[in-house]
Amino acid sequence: MGTSTLSRFQRGALAQLVNEGNKSYRVMADALGVAEATISYELDRVKPYDPELAQQDADRKRRNCGRRSMLTAALATLITNHLRLTWSPETIAAAYNLSTASIYNWLNRGWLPFKLTDLPNRSVRQHRVSENRGKFTSGTSIEQWPTTVNQRLAFGHWEVDTVLSSRSESRSMSGYIRRT
Repeated sequence: MGTSTLSRFQRGALAQLVNEGNKSYRVMADALGVAEATISYELDRVKPYDPELAQQDADRKRRNCGRRSMLTAALATLITNHLRLTWSPETIAAAYNLSTASIYNWLNRGWLPFKLTDLPNRSVRQHRVSENRGKFTSGTSIEQWPTTVNQRLAFGHWEVDTVLSSRSESRSMSGYIRRT
């Protein structure tokens, strides 16, 4: 089946099917390519069924759906005043227990009278420093060594293994083996 939202054309076709009379919801749903429940909800929307009134009702309900914005006129004035004082959105968010993402979303949607380019230090955002302890990035795997090392013909190749203690983070044991 298709989507549960009918278009204007489908509403007109449904009105024609209703006016023909004595058709079940299943027959009408199959003709429009939607579920029977969609036909039931649509016919309950306006009685007697009028496709124009049903479309107006659907448009009104669509406008009212979704979450309401937290941005009030007072909050918009407060944020605007602080932005004029060259506060960053991060500072405003921290001071007034707001989400930084919300402030940037309001700016992007044009709900606040500022552009992103007008903001102070727009390119400088606070990011957490990533944790890099405990990661060994140097060296290559034994499988990636050249074949001359595995043949053990040349002097100067070493294999190093490190074992960390499970009891203490500061204790470890290293083993050095000369590959000759």
